[in-house]
Amino acid sequence: MRGKHGDHSQETLATGATRFPLHAADLRADQIQASEPARQGSPATSNRGWAPLLEACLADFKEATEAGDTASIPALVKIVADLALIERGAIRPGSRRAQQALRVGRLSLARRLITRHLAKPALSPSMVAEMLGVSVRYLHVLFEATGTSFSQTVTAQRLCESRRLLCQKPPRPIADIALTCGFGSLATFYRIFGASEGLTPGEFRMKNSVEAPVTASPSGAEVVIHLTAK
Repeated sequence: MRGKHGDHSQETLATGATRFPLHAADLRADQIQASEPARQGSPATSNRGWAPLLEACLADFKEATEAGDTASIPALVKIVADLALIERGAIRPGSRRAQQALRVGRLSLARRLITRHLAKPALSPSMVAEMLGVSVRYLHVLFEATGTSFSQTVTAQRLCESRRLLCQKPPRPIADIALTCGFGSLATFYRIFGASEGLTPGEFRMKNSVEAPVTASPSGAEVVIHLTAK
């Protein structure tokens, strides 16, 4: 809640399933953005560039609604409304309210750009910053405010996608999955996956390939259902 004097130190915003805290890192992000010259022709520094931020937050809102994430929905509604008002000129882009909305919008779009280009081993902060129209330093500060770095976000998305593909039928070659998820080599995939799951990709697939059938127990004992990984 905003205090009597407009203090934002305890306020949080949500993007998708992630809480976005507003603290000193956010103020630093604004200072970095304001201190660096706007990139000529950059999508995010022109009026036309606000539309992708709005679309990204709308997608977050849709996903939160479908997932029943009631904790995130109110903050997302506010951000979507503010971005729409910025796009229509009803809120000044340089205002504190606008900068807060633009930070969340840029972070949301950055995550979606990561997802879109996940298969590229060369996916990097500079690549995403260029597509977003901000400096690499500003991009890092955006992720720093969430407690998860850019690199950690990329790795987490790649692992999530690899787990999904490993559970698909018919099974795909593990080397193909590694490349599809953007791991530079099969050895890198095995190393990172093993550190995360405690299993090799093959062992993970075997463990999650068969879901125990739900059948009536003749003795009336409780039936244990083994759930596959999400």
